[in-house]
Amino acid sequence: MIILGLNISGFHSSACLISNGKIVRATTEERVTRVKQDKSFPSEAIEYCCSTSDINERDITDIYIGWNPASYYNKPSNSLGEALKERGKIPYAALSELAVIHPEEITNIRQELRTINSKWKIHFVRHHLSHLSNAFLPSGFDESDFFVADGFGENTSGTIGSVTLEKVSELNTFRYPHSLGSFYSTFTEYLGFKPNGDEWKVMALASLGDPNTYYDLVKKLIKVDGTNFELDLSYFEHYLFFTKNYYSQKLVQAFGEPAHPEEELTSRHHDLVASAQRVAEETTFEILRNLHRKTSGTNIVLSGGFFMNSVLNGKVLQETPYENIYIGGSPDDSGIAIGAALHGLVYDKKEKKQFARFNSNYFGRAYKKKEITEELDKRKVTYRTLENAEAFAAAQIREKKVVAWFQGASEFGQRALGNRSILADPTRKDIKDIINSCVKYREGFRPFAPAVIEEKQHDYFIIPKSQDSFFMEKVFMFREEVRNLLPGVVHFDGSGRLQTVAKKENEKFYKLIEEFEKLSGTPIVLNTSFNINGMPLVETPSDAIDCFYKSGIDCLIMENIAVTK
Repeated sequence: MIILGLNISGFHSSACLISNGKIVRATTEERVTRVKQDKSFPSEAIEYCCSTSDINERDITDIYIGWNPASYYNKPSNSLGEALKERGKIPYAALSELAVIHPEEITNIRQELRTINSKWKIHFVRHHLSHLSNAFLPSGFDESDFFVADGFGENTSGTIGSVTLEKVSELNTFRYPHSLGSFYSTFTEYLGFKPNGDEWKVMALASLGDPNTYYDLVKKLIKVDGTNFELDLSYFEHYLFFTKNYYSQKLVQAFGEPAHPEEELTSRHHDLVASAQRVAEETTFEILRNLHRKTSGTNIVLSGGFFMNSVLNGKVLQETPYENIYIGGSPDDSGIAIGAALHGLVYDKKEKKQFARFNSNYFGRAYKKKEITEELDKRKVTYRTLENAEAFAAAQIREKKVVAWFQGASEFGQRALGNRSILADPTRKDIKDIINSCVKYREGFRPFAPAVIEEKQHDYFIIPKSQDSFFMEKVFMFREEVRNLLPGVVHFDGSGRLQTVAKKENEKFYKLIEEFEKLSGTPIVLNTSFNINGMPLVETPSDAIDCFYKSGIDCLIMENIAVTK
């Protein structure tokens, strides 16, 4: 049984290949096509997954797609008359016409695609169930409560309940257009940023504002009722697809004129998004506390694009009765491919497999030294071979160099976790401005993540017991006594988006940080994704070389091959 999981939701198209009950490869379409946030059908990602894992596409037995079209057939729109004009649409018209014969709610659709040499069974999984499986099944929990929230999927914006390997028990689903994701995206657009793409900018800016200034006004926009919530839709237009903005004129009247793209933001904007961040957090925590009253659960898993909010994530155990939490590396739609495939394996194929907890997501391919040197030779680039790449990289970082670190299999999703990373010295006061302006070409207020070896994270961060952050998925406060020592990674409010680095998960990256500690006394390096603004994370040696020469990176290390400027 070989399973292919796909995300074709319109955000971060991706593919995941499972063979013998194990993820053998997963990637996003943008990594292969080099088109940022590529929304195309993930044909290139499928080819990548198969070709780099020696699996023929014909050997795939089941395809699980993380979007279920069944709900759209309750009001059929494809007629046979229209299909006869373009006869490839006849299968869709047949579904529509049959739905009229059976007007009761349709729950699922299955298809089978046969060729001369293959037979694919095609399954559709509800979008938010795919999100759930991407969080719960890699969590290592036997059972857990769950909270899934994003912009929308099918006709809902999330779901909440409890889950085991045998059963998903949904307490309720959130009916679109009442959406936590769209609530946050509305303020993203209001600030002149791109909704469904720039939300992390809002999260970063929130630390600059006073959340009390607009709190009462923002709080009125959303009402919690037990484990459900409602938006005051008179302030929003994200659900009116014929209008220009996510926000209505009523919101503009309440908060003033929105910012234009590239406009310099003021304290008014900072205060407003600080209030929006606080309301998003309080809404989430109130719903989670109400869920816990019903279940008395110990574990909680969170998923959906809304939970890319690492500031919120870092506060969950402090603000709710839950004792253990798991979010994973790709709660956004890119992770749908993994979630759909895992959902199919466990809940459809009934392989009740208890996965060990995922603390890494190196699901891409690794590149051999020969592939790297051939690409460098082709471009006539001078390079050297290192005896100890980790020690060399640490020395370069300590010498105030910005180092691109390209090692092993690429990470899945949007965050670089030490295999496709740009690294620098976090003790430098000027390093944040240098990387934002000369390497990443982005706004100066955006922070960088501190990558810390696992055993010493508590020495630097105020971290609740039993917590970690292997995927940079949580923000914690730095301890007061170390904040002045690490200006490159301490945000305006004294926080940092932590990456916990474990030796068993990434020995080379762990060793690099150890080597840096020998030179600096600090077991932390600044880690940001190996790309520049508008470019996907690098995947191949060719991508790495392109990014190196298009930016202010000083040194590129690919496996044990070094290139310097």
